[in-house]
Amino acid sequence: MTRRFRRRAPSTSHGQVLVLTGLMMVILIGFAGLAIDISSAYLSDRWQRSVADASALAGGQDLQIPGSRALPTSAEYARAETNAMRVLVSQLEASSTPTGADCFTSVGCALPGTPYEVAVQTPSPSCVDCDPERAVQVTIRQPSFGLTFARIFGQTNWTVSSTSVAGIVQARQYGVVTLRPPRPRTNGTDANEANIFVTGGSKVRVNNADIGTNTNLVLSGVGSEVILQTGFAVDHYDAYQAWSSPPEGRQITSPIPDPEYSIPDRADDLTYPRWPTNADGEMDPVDCDLELDKVPAQYVLGSIPIRDMDIADVTCLLPGVYPSEVQGGIDEVVLLTPGVYFLDHGINMGNASALVGGYEGGQPGVALVFLECVPPNLSNNCPLKGNATDVLALNFGSAYQDPTGDRATAAEWNGGLVQTSGTTPVLMSIMVEPDVACLAPPFPTLEPDVARCTNHNATIILPGHANLWVAGIQYAPTDNATVTGGSGSAGILGQIISWTIRFTGGSNLNLEAVVSEENGVLRLDPACSPTVNVCNP
Repeated sequence: MTRRFRRRAPSTSHGQVLVLTGLMMVILIGFAGLAIDISSAYLSDRWQRSVADASALAGGQDLQIPGSRALPTSAEYARAETNAMRVLVSQLEASSTPTGADCFTSVGCALPGTPYEVAVQTPSPSCVDCDPERAVQVTIRQPSFGLTFARIFGQTNWTVSSTSVAGIVQARQYGVVTLRPPRPRTNGTDANEANIFVTGGSKVRVNNADIGTNTNLVLSGVGSEVILQTGFAVDHYDAYQAWSSPPEGRQITSPIPDPEYSIPDRADDLTYPRWPTNADGEMDPVDCDLELDKVPAQYVLGSIPIRDMDIADVTCLLPGVYPSEVQGGIDEVVLLTPGVYFLDHGINMGNASALVGGYEGGQPGVALVFLECVPPNLSNNCPLKGNATDVLALNFGSAYQDPTGDRATAAEWNGGLVQTSGTTPVLMSIMVEPDVACLAPPFPTLEPDVARCTNHNATIILPGHANLWVAGIQYAPTDNATVTGGSGSAGILGQIISWTIRFTGGSNLNLEAVVSEENGVLRLDPACSPTVNVCNP
């Protein structure tokens, strides 16, 4: 038997697989090579950024003016540029220091003997948390970063550019802080555009301090002004500025938190060591006369020192709990002896001449604690009403009208001092117990939808004239404080922390920070970091 064999036609599928495999290998190798090139560029960028950071920090330190917020001069800027460039030359191993004005502009200049171009700019064109006038921006570019595997895709080189910003960040020294957080926007409009109101021709001078608000500031009325010293500004949380400069405004990126200072505890079982000697809370006239002798001579009403007034026109009060409104009589001086006063229904000075406490320099002073003016408290008998008073002076000691004198120290109570927490405690003079319905940041970040949080019942009502002298901190985190009426500008009010504050009726006042001027901190700014794309050329 004869066998016949039929020759099969050669299959083409094996050849197609080989071709496809070859193409895939080329693509895979290309992508692997591209990944290597990208990784190399990334490593180069990280190296460049570390050098830019060091250069910016070296330049930024020259913009510190110890003990001052004055802006750097041309000499400081020139020194900053020189030291920033010195680091670039050293770290990038340049053969020499480049010259030319372009090195200190966004254009930049070639760094001799290297593949890099560099640019040093001060003031910095980019800033998020820094002050551009006190910052340096450094850019390092490789315009021809060589590639290997990416050539498969027709790319021979990339530009690798890294930018860093560093500057002096001044600690916030607030003379005024308002904590009311923003409310939800309604129909696209801002529901509460301001926490600080300066109206009716009022002038507010804030010495050695910033102003901080969790929403905004409004200036209205002819002659109304807010005057800050050089280097200070109004920090506002709203994304826009509701007033026309001056003063300078700065947007802050997070709300100012309530410092949550402790208010003196008055437990029901607490024994008050100096309970008033009569139902009106007054001292014996003989003891009161002895206290009156301690008041420095510069505490004057008209031309008469308070210490020389007839004892019949003086009421000395003792610390303790006052369940009824404390009232000052016509032309009367109310003298608060050292300690803490729980004034559940406020003080109404009426036409009284003076309210004075903490009059001994270097000795413990007084602290006044009020309830917030919300139900069940009646708004007409819970506040500190001192707007018609000729002199309202708390804890200024012998420094009243005399900067060479000594202020009082923090009031003593229940074995402790009435002062803030922290490394540098500061005495507190006036406090309003917070309304739990109106808590400020850190919780919540939006204002609660509670009607009493939005009205303007004020517990602290202060005179805005020259004889308002209140030292330390006035802490009223949920209160709508008011400073009203008067003229002159000699008085001083220590830092006030409140829900909102209104300066009105031509009030004319100096406010001050409660901490001394400190040097700023040199920091890297996130403006040109990979995670914050806010970088100007």
